[in-house]
Amino acid sequence: MLRSAALLVLFCSVFPVALLTGPRSPQAGAWLEQTQRGFISSSLRLRPSGQELSAYAAYGVTPTLTFGLDLNQSDSGGVQSAHALAFARLPLRQHDTGWQWAMELAAGQRRHSSSWSGVTRVTLSAGRGWQLAGRSGWIAGDLAREWGGPDATQAWKLDSTLGFNARSGAAPILQIELYQPREAALVSKLLPGLRWSLRNDRELLTGVEWRSFGDTRLGLRLELWHRF
Repeated sequence: MLRSAALLVLFCSVFPVALLTGPRSPQAGAWLEQTQRGFISSSLRLRPSGQELSAYAAYGVTPTLTFGLDLNQSDSGGVQSAHALAFARLPLRQHDTGWQWAMELAAGQRRHSSSWSGVTRVTLSAGRGWQLAGRSGWIAGDLAREWGGPDATQAWKLDSTLGFNARSGAAPILQIELYQPREAALVSKLLPGLRWSLRNDRELLTGVEWRSFGDTRLGLRLELWHRF
């Protein structure tokens, strides 16, 4: 209970920052996709102990419904895990300015070693654009509660992003991922990186990953984002 409460306090204290309105995020759960428009990303994280592959897609079905897929496969030190989830994103507050709020309901399967089991997830997302001292970007957070998996784990997740926009060249981005299982230690990841604009509504993200666990904690990160 204390760990869960700590994550809730962190979510509520990190994001109510006094920021002005600005552009929306290239990838954030607080914003719904426009109708018949979408976003996809593919990600590779390379570590001395293994690698992690991820794919994410979101598509605007209606003005009040975004449907998506969240896929992941990881091999770390010979231990394999994976998940495949489908989700629906629903609006709580969607306006041209100020904070945006949304909720996601997700269900699917998770694998640990050779065992697969059902998993469900509920996510509360908040985000907004900002402009300050001639710079602009966005800030966003996703607080999730998960149930299920092969070991019937209950866990909290908190992912946060601080992104900057750039008129040319690379744009900095900083992401923090926290994972708190019910009966285990808190896992954290720090992900600083740079976004590079490509042609045809594509962006390349390069960076590093630092993990709070394992013998080899530092890795490389590469992502491709595409809007359509």
